[in-house]
Amino acid sequence: MKFLSSLSTRHYVYIVGLLLLALVLASCAGFDLGDIVKVKTPNNIQQTTGLPSTLSLNEAETEYQNWFNQTQTTGAQWKNNIEKAGELRGLFSQLTLSALDTVGPTVAGLPVLGPALPALTGIVGLFLGSGRLRKEKEASFNKGLEKGRDFTGGSGAGGAGGAGGGTTA
Repeated sequence: MKFLSSLSTRHYVYIVGLLLLALVLASCAGFDLGDIVKVKTPNNIQQTTGLPSTLSLNEAETEYQNWFNQTQTTGAQWKNNIEKAGELRGLFSQLTLSALDTVGPTVAGLPVLGPALPALTGIVGLFLGSGRLRKEKEASFNKGLEKGRDFTGGSGAGGAGGAGGGTTA
């Protein structure tokens, strides 16, 4: 420590100059500073790729490019699969709607099946889809049934009472 404090500014300049000269000569000889500088690898990337916790800068750049390309490829494949599934869902939806459009008027003319068609499709819808969707559909169906009961019960009693009240008065 005493040695460093006894050095003058000129000595420091010479030491820095020698270090720079050594680095320039090492670079000319093919020595790469990227092999000395270390980079930390994130934990989730270590777990998915099996890379060590620290890499040299040169290795890290190469591994990052490989990881990035693989991630983009995987993401593009997943997006493509989602789009294909969406197209299939649209196709099935169109087929179902066109089948209902075709069968609907025919069934509507039958006295029992006409009014029952919406109820039957609602009941079938309860058994399709995920659990959450099924619960939502069931709640909506039950609410619709209650509103229908209120509507038919309320209009029949209210209409008869209103007409009867009008005739008696």
